[in-house]
Amino acid sequence: MQSTSRPLVRVVRRRSGNAAIVFIVLIVCLVGAYLWFKPSGATSQASTVLSAATHKVQKGQLVVTVLEDGTIESAKNIDIKCEIAGGSTILWIIPDGTLVEQGAELVKLDQSGLEEQLRSQKGIYEKAVATQIQAREDAGAAGIAVEEYLEGVFVKEMQTVEAQIKIALENLRSSENILDHSKRMSRKGFVTPLQVEADEFAVQRAQLDLDAAKTAKSVLEKFSKAKMLKELEGKRDSAKARERSEDANVELEKGKLDKLTNQLAKTVIRAPQNGMVVYYKESSRFGSSQAQITEGAVVREAQTLIQLPDLKRMQAKVPIHESKVEVVRSGMRALLKVLDKELQGSVVMVANQPESKSFFQAQVKEYPAIVKIESDTHSLRPGMTADVEILVADLHDVLTVPVASVVDIGGKHYCWVQKGGQTEKRPLVLGQTNDKFVEVKDGVAEDELIIMNPRTVVADARAEEKSDRKSEVDTKAKFGEAKPVDPKAAIAQGGGSGGGGQRRGPLKVSDYDKDGDGKMSKAEAPEQMQNFFDRIDANGDGFVTQAEATASYQRMQQRQQQGGGGPGGGPGGPGGGGPM
Repeated sequence: MQSTSRPLVRVVRRRSGNAAIVFIVLIVCLVGAYLWFKPSGATSQASTVLSAATHKVQKGQLVVTVLEDGTIESAKNIDIKCEIAGGSTILWIIPDGTLVEQGAELVKLDQSGLEEQLRSQKGIYEKAVATQIQAREDAGAAGIAVEEYLEGVFVKEMQTVEAQIKIALENLRSSENILDHSKRMSRKGFVTPLQVEADEFAVQRAQLDLDAAKTAKSVLEKFSKAKMLKELEGKRDSAKARERSEDANVELEKGKLDKLTNQLAKTVIRAPQNGMVVYYKESSRFGSSQAQITEGAVVREAQTLIQLPDLKRMQAKVPIHESKVEVVRSGMRALLKVLDKELQGSVVMVANQPESKSFFQAQVKEYPAIVKIESDTHSLRPGMTADVEILVADLHDVLTVPVASVVDIGGKHYCWVQKGGQTEKRPLVLGQTNDKFVEVKDGVAEDELIIMNPRTVVADARAEEKSDRKSEVDTKAKFGEAKPVDPKAAIAQGGGSGGGGQRRGPLKVSDYDKDGDGKMSKAEAPEQMQNFFDRIDANGDGFVTQAEATASYQRMQQRQQQGGGGPGGGPGGPGGGGPM
């Protein structure tokens, strides 16, 4: 029994040991199989990278354009202004948008005040003419008086004095002869001494008369003539000066009369050329606003009432965002899309100063460019919106890669090339770009495969990004050493606290919700918002909610961050958020 029982026991033990060994081997196999078939991190990443979307580098054409919204206007725009001194009142004005021919009446201004002034001025002018005539007659008479004296009165007086001298000389000779005879007779006793004395006195008197006549001649020649001539010439010159004064006065009054006559004619304004009537819109700090151009409105002198564009010469005014203005040059070709028409043109001017914007768009800097339209413009009207695409560059046979395959790390550009089942990081030297592709000057070769959106599939790209974000900035090297500041000088320069401006946020609808319904109607909106109310009203129900105002503001912010954008982004573009 014992011998029989032992083998049984041994057999049982042997079977139990085999089962344990089998179990252990099974566990080892399962673990090995698990380890064999479990994908490692590197293998998983490699398989992900290999399955990622790639792009094959190719040579081809790269078209670089700038896309902006523009406004159609006339290249030859004539401003029709009020030319009435001191302003006037509009009695009648042609309807806005009317097509007119040269010479057609556009505006009639009040002329009652001018007519009254004209009647009064005519009377003043006629009086001035009468005074001028009298002054001319007086000047003529004064001139004749000078000639009369020199050629008549003075000659006559001279002849009289010379005659007196001759008479006195003859009397002297006669008296001397008589005295000589009396003396001879007195010696003979025929004439008394008293008679001789009387004859001597007669000689003396004759001599005195001769001297007086000679003196009179000398006074006439030296003094009387000069004195009278000065007096007469003075009267003549004075009369001529008065004549010139009256001539100037008549000219002045005639100028006033002509001006009033001209002003009266300008109360009826006519078209200087063919075109379309466009009421002038004045600009304010809140943007463009409709001027009060209507019948009965009071207008000031030199105020523009109407713009008369020549519809045969049209152009587009295109605001170029500051981030793109450096690449736009005169002479570049352009494609304009207006409604369903495509027109060709060219850039003729790019301003060197940004255009003044409304209060709500003060942070957006845009430089106006003029694009001349070279296609048929017969159906265009001023104020139409145009999608303008300006051709900046047309590159041929250049290597290009998608913009989405390029990663910017620390100001340098990289891509990841898939090669032989591996990925390779490549630094890139880039050229010009459009919204989809960028020119590669160095870094990749033709036919190589580059990974699209590498940061989503390549761990190195994400690691580089994190490393770049965490890199420290040497502020001293970047901004320079800090210098001590005099607090008094800082305060004097306006550096005190509380002086800084605040960034504008989205419109607060509650500030304009007068009826308390939680939304703002167009009537409740401020005047400066009326022009772009429909852009903020996304659902077109005639009301703006706070959510719509916030969304509009976010769209504008996004457009600014993206560098201006083309159609559909930002104020003024289709679907834009308006200047909020």
